[in-house]
Amino acid sequence: MRLQDGRTLACLELGDPAGPPVLYFHGYPGLRLEARVAAAAAARLGLRLLALDRPGFGQSTFQPGRTIGGWAADVAAVADQLSLGRFSIIGISGGGPYALACAALLSHRLARVALVCPLAPLDVADGKAGMLRQDRALLGLAAHAPPLARGVVHILVRWMRGDVERYLRFMMAGMLSPDRDLFADPDYRSLVLASTAEALRQGGRGPAWELTLMARPWDLRLQDVAMPVSLWQGLADQILPAAMARHLAAALPACSARFLPEEGHLSLVVRHIGEVLAELQS
Repeated sequence: MRLQDGRTLACLELGDPAGPPVLYFHGYPGLRLEARVAAAAAARLGLRLLALDRPGFGQSTFQPGRTIGGWAADVAAVADQLSLGRFSIIGISGGGPYALACAALLSHRLARVALVCPLAPLDVADGKAGMLRQDRALLGLAAHAPPLARGVVHILVRWMRGDVERYLRFMMAGMLSPDRDLFADPDYRSLVLASTAEALRQGGRGPAWELTLMARPWDLRLQDVAMPVSLWQGLADQILPAAMARHLAAALPACSARFLPEEGHLSLVVRHIGEVLAELQS
């Protein structure tokens, strides 16, 4: 889709084209192809699932200087082009902040908002506690030395694009069950590899910029999210741990949180996405 400023936003449509619309906001580093894990559930529930690539990822144009809050204007433009009327949003992992931005700025257009293993603001005490070591280090660098962190991301992206399998092994380092077990499924493994490769097709500018947006203070206040928000979190999550989700749930004015004892970060999405979508439909 072409926006007024000339940028393009890529969108994958799944499920029932005539069903109630649900916008899917991908994780990091990710893009629209992630939503394929929800395709069967969306079709079964009769939902129209629309997954958008954020600027600089996949086939969406890089946007210099963009912010988390600025994403709401892009979403409104997409909704206008598609004549959506009211719609729901699901924000997965790093897509959580963008779902919250829309909940704060577009609440009059939203039916429901769900956060699944979401990223919370890191500018709080122990914001990164419990994360995998490599993730904690990169986010810490992005918070305190953004230019250096962006340089590191550019190097990592060149590495990932040259050997996606090697990147996958790096990502899994230190990862425990149940998340690690998912990669024994060749279909899931293929989806992750294809999604990562497509997410990085433009190079490192998009991921580098987004990393610093996530790590530094956001341009929105959680107390401005007045509408009800549901939150789903696995207690075995090592990527964005449960303590982060608890802080986020406590800071939001109207949040209904579910904590699943046996689920990790990835497994929660794979195994429970149908339940999340069903709640958005109700």
